[in-house]
Amino acid sequence: MKPLAIVSLHASPVAALGAGENGGMNVYVREVCEELSRRGIATEVFTRRSSGQGPDRIRLAERSWVTRLAVGPAEDIDKARLFDLLPDFSEAILSEQRRRRINYSLIHSHYWLSGWVASRLRDEWNLPWFHTFHTLARVKNERAAEGAIVEPEHRIAVEQAIVRNCDRLIASSAQEAEDLMRLYGASRNQLSVVAPGVDLQVFSQRPTAALRRRLALGDAPVVVFAGRLERLKGAETVIRAMAHLVGDRAQTQQPVLLVIGADSQNGASESRLSGGEQARLMALADSLGIGGQVRFLGSVDQPALAGYLSLAAVCVVPSYSESFGLVALEAAACGTPVVAARVGGLPTIVKDGLTGFTLVSHDPAQYAERIGRLLADEELRLCFSRRSRLVATQFTWKDTVDRLVAEYTSLPQPVLRPAIAG
Repeated sequence: MKPLAIVSLHASPVAALGAGENGGMNVYVREVCEELSRRGIATEVFTRRSSGQGPDRIRLAERSWVTRLAVGPAEDIDKARLFDLLPDFSEAILSEQRRRRINYSLIHSHYWLSGWVASRLRDEWNLPWFHTFHTLARVKNERAAEGAIVEPEHRIAVEQAIVRNCDRLIASSAQEAEDLMRLYGASRNQLSVVAPGVDLQVFSQRPTAALRRRLALGDAPVVVFAGRLERLKGAETVIRAMAHLVGDRAQTQQPVLLVIGADSQNGASESRLSGGEQARLMALADSLGIGGQVRFLGSVDQPALAGYLSLAAVCVVPSYSESFGLVALEAAACGTPVVAARVGGLPTIVKDGLTGFTLVSHDPAQYAERIGRLLADEELRLCFSRRSRLVATQFTWKDTVDRLVAEYTSLPQPVLRPAIAG
């Protein structure tokens, strides 16, 4: 059976999660390819080599390989510079395919940069082309936080061309599908909604006493923010909300905020005058008089993240835009109520008043009120926790791949046959 060609230029499924730009997209590609492999469906992921160490091809799963192509310097580089490498990356994939004499059954690209490449591959190979955006420039610009980098016009033009030319758009949420139709003129018939999943083995409630002792938290209630440190993710909102909470004398125990994540390229650039986004946020916490209640833990892997989410009484996801919001689902799987912005796919996971709270505003006082309500009411928190876990069980990677395979086989001339499974 011919493998699927997965184009993921800057989000390698074998990259260390949590570092730099690595995050939900890396998880998505890895989990989907591993699940496809379990079904006997082969994949080859084309990504750019961002390190001089390790082989050119890495086995991700029994029937899945990651091919790292030496295009540009073997280091992490700014995404703006990646645009100039797209022609060379396209040619590197075509050369690899010709050298190994491999044929593929379809192309599935992730993110707009990979979509540019996939359009060239589709023309060369005459194959069906599926695309998942993960984020959209017009959405980010429409809902940008103060001080956020504006997405460039050439990105918008490429995204528009992808919408116009690809065979099937895979949106991660109904809201993303609506945004594609409203802002890019996508046809409803061209769109399918396939939600990401969560690994319920990794993300589950776990004992946290040892972690609490290691962090010397005592009995303090814990609030967690997890995400790349950049304006888009809204960490400033959580810190300002914490200032309200710490100043609330009704709180018998002062809460502690754990900030998990590191500066992204955007974050470092947006806050370069402050020494980067983490430095800016640390200075903000100090200026608000809550520096001792906010801890920056840097990037962590998924098992460690599951531990922090289990430790937390509340997870806060105040993003200005999200196509889905994977960390909210991971928190729900750990039984942690979420207070989130009402954007993108977050309301799909966070059921307002049932499993957590969603807010239209980014007013820190409103976030503080919702967080404080959960910290003060253990019965409500436990009720939300039980419901959160039930919601999370509806989002598995098996379900995601069920939907993707159905999409792959739905074209007039199916590219996958039932015989390949098993």
